Amino acid sequence: MNTPDLDLPDLFAHDFRLDGYTLAPGSDEDHFLALVADHNVLTPLITHHTSDGTRGYIVLHDGAATWDVPGMAQLIAVAITRDPDNWTFSFHSERHPVLPLAQRWLIAHGAAPDAVRLPAQWSGPKPADAQTTALEEQLMTSGGRYEVLDHYTDDCNEYETTMLVHDHDPASAEQPYRLFLEQCSPDSSTYTLREGAFRTENAAREWMEEHDGPLPEPRATNPGALVATRVQAARATARRLSCTSPAALPPASPLPPTSRSGRHH
Repeated sequence: MNTPDLDLPDLFAHDFRLDGYTLAPGSDEDHFLALVADHNVLTPLITHHTSDGTRGYIVLHDGAATWDVPGMAQLIAVAITRDPDNWTFSFHSERHPVLPLAQRWLIAHGAAPDAVRLPAQWSGPKPADAQTTALEEQLMTSGGRYEVLDHYTDDCNEYETTMLVHDHDPASAEQPYRLFLEQCSPDSSTYTLREGAFRTENAAREWMEEHDGPLPEPRATNPGALVATRVQAARATARRLSCTSPAALPPASPLPPTSRSGRHH
């Protein structure tokens, strides 16, 4: 990338593949330069570029988020569009609290679902059980089903992310407010993801704040069958997304992290 007075780090030359490119007219240069300025704390988790070189899809972990506003989402999804004829590029990015939502965002921006999964050589924490895997697949391929209302990432002691969503699936009409809880111990090689269901947003927020008792599970006569059904539905959705235009996501709007008493960075 040719930008006056800017020495691009290897991250942008290698993972972003922007060597020789300039920002397209009308692009948000300040936004991109802010991302470049933080390059030394950004770790690529997923990097995919289309075979024709025109599109790039990346998920970054922002190591500095822990020192920013308490509860800030630590993952950044980036979609790049290159114009090789004019050697220009445009980009979009958005923060997300959990990886499946970052992947969902990239899918909505044109990525094939299988192209934005963690690489086979991934050495970080892995799902602890089938339920975690099923819920991650469900979130990743959910299209516009879930509207994110709030989220909070706490990495002070035990790593924990809570995410409040409004579930627009008619099957969830009686309990449309869902809390997804991701937990990982610092000394563990695995993590869990669980889903809670609530009738009202206030009830969900109260649990999010207090963690009073077990997370209320969605109503199901057979939890095992529920997991199996979700896996089948997620796979069917992934196949459909791979051969059709991605569904539009609900409009994104900045959400200030929830303030929690007794949680500090």
